[in-house]
Amino acid sequence: MPTINTANPMANAKKKCRHCKVYATPDSGVKVPLGFFCSMDCVVKHGKKAAVYTSEKRKRETLIKLKDKVKTASEWRVEAQTAFNAYVRWRDRDLPCISCDATGIHQGIGGYWDAGHYRSRGAAKHLSFNLHNCHKQCHKCNRYLSGNVVEYRHRLIERIGLITVEALEYNNCTVKHDIKYLRRIKQIFKAKLKKKK
Repeated sequence: MPTINTANPMANAKKKCRHCKVYATPDSGVKVPLGFFCSMDCVVKHGKKAAVYTSEKRKRETLIKLKDKVKTASEWRVEAQTAFNAYVRWRDRDLPCISCDATGIHQGIGGYWDAGHYRSRGAAKHLSFNLHNCHKQCHKCNRYLSGNVVEYRHRLIERIGLITVEALEYNNCTVKHDIKYLRRIKQIFKAKLKKKK
């Protein structure tokens, strides 16, 4: 029978076991740095459960790292472009379509927004991640009107100025995006989007 501490009544209050959630008196339980447990059996079971969780977490982290190692440059490019496009759509969320000034949910074909490139990624791959070269565009203009480039140019000059637009048009340097660069682009734009949201 546990002794009753009359000097400190709070010492007699029952505590909840961290493992089985059963209330027990402090005298009958086990106090370890992890907290209060009703028995040594609960301490052992809790330790095993924590070890399994840690092991599973390490396995998942290792698997993610291994998958990243075997990804090709084209796979990294797709992921980097997805992160970049998501950021551009968020940046321009309050602006109309760069080509046709459509606002809100576009009622034409598609009905959602794209991140349209002024100079296409096929023609100017080195400008794929250039923020001046990419703006929110309706699905219709981007996909069915091949970017609606003439109207895009007029409105782009209004937004960023003629000098910047001409700099984009005359930029024909060759840039090779390696895996390290693409991984960094993905991290940067995911972090930017998270910070903005």
